[in-house]
This record gives sequence, structure tokens and C-alpha cells, in this order.
Amino acid sequence: MSGTGEPLDDSARPRAPKIEDVTLQQRRHGQRLALIHEMHLQQIAEVRRLIEQAAAGDQAASAVGEAVSSIRMLHNYRRVGTLCGYECAVLTSHHTIEDQAIFPALSGRSDGLQRVIDRLRVEHEVIHGLLEELEAAGRALDDAPGPEAFARVRETFERLERTVRSHFGYEQKELEEALGYWQVPI
Repeated sequence: MSGTGEPLDDSARPRAPKIEDVTLQQRRHGQRLALIHEMHLQQIAEVRRLIEQAAAGDQAASAVGEAVSSIRMLHNYRRVGTLCGYECAVLTSHHTIEDQAIFPALSGRSDGLQRVIDRLRVEHEVIHGLLEELEAAGRALDDAPGPEAFARVRETFERLERTVRSHFGYEQKELEEALGYWQVPI
């Protein structure tokens, strides 16, 4: 896997074994994960919108730094000291829920599925590293606004966005059948 700064390499990702007798209802249960991911993607889209507005001169650069610092996943990391915090009413602690509840419920089902789970945990760490890097870039932009600081925020954000989208797509595809088949609560 590449360092924390690059999108995840899909060709190096293990694949979950197909479950032959998974039902449509079980598959639909597994697709709930995509709904949770959509909440996070909406938040990322809001930060992208602010970055684009700042680039066009329609928004102060400081607003970008504030938005970056308010990303819910990062806030939960700081608050709790784990990748994304604990479960709360609106499931803002997505990765920790996976790491502490969903992945253990799937662990040991098959070697192929275990390799996927292990990979997903590593990817959570990659995303965490990018969140930390983005926060640092946002603070630097607040401290000394300018073209270089803004370019760093934008570049870091774009790597984070690509990585998160790649991770979510992989996770949704590889876990869909298993989540429903083994009735893992989502």
C-alpha cells in the first residue's frame, strides 16, 4: 500500500469470497453501509464547496480552515482518542463502529473475508493520517493565509477525498454479502 498521501491501490486489495446462497433481502441489508457512507461524503462535499469558493475569491480562506477543523470524523478522533470515536445517535463514529462492532462480527468467517477486514483496518489508519494532515494544513492556512498554504489544503483535501471514496467503494462491494448473510447490525 502506498503512504498516507495517495489513494488506495485497488489492484492490491484482497477480495471477499462470494457467498453463493445470499438472498436479495440479505444483500439489501448489506447495502445499508452505503447510506452511512453517504453522510460522510456529504460532509466532504461541503468542505470541497468551501475550498472552491475560496479559490474563486468568494469565501475567506479562514472559512476553509474552520471547516476542515470541524470535520466530524476528526473531531471524534480528538475527543475520544481512537480513529473516529464511539457510536453516537447519528453514527458519526463510522470507522470505530466498524473496527469495534462490524469487523469483529465478520472475523473468522473465512480467510478471504479476514484478509479484506485486515485491509480495511489498515485503510482506516491511512484515512486517519490524511485527516491529521488536512487539519495541519488548515491550521497553517489560518495562521498564514496565502497561495502556498491554500494550495496545500486543496491538494491534501483532494487526496483525502479520493482515498475516502475509494475506501468506501471497496468496503461496500466486499462486505455487502457478508453483512447481510451473517446478519451484522448496521
